Amino acid sequence: MKIQKEMILLDIVEKYPETEEVFHMYDEVAGVCILCSHLFDSLEVVANKYDLDLEKLLQNLNRTIKK
Repeated sequence: MKIQKEMILLDIVEKYPETEEVFHMYDEVAGVCILCSHLFDSLEVVANKYDLDLEKLLQNLNRTIKK
C-alpha cells in the first residue's frame, strides 16, 4: 500500500515504523517534533501548516517503505 496525503501520522508510523526517521528529518524544518505535535493529523494538514513540500514528503515516505 502506498502512503497517501490523507493518511494520519499515527496510522503511518504504526503500520510502517521505518517512516519515523523520515518524519524526524522534517522536525528541524518545521521547528517542532512533528510526531509529538501532530500524531492525529493528516500528512496534508502537517505539510500545509509548516509549508513542507507534500509531494517530496510523500516520495520520501514511500521510498522508505519499499526498502
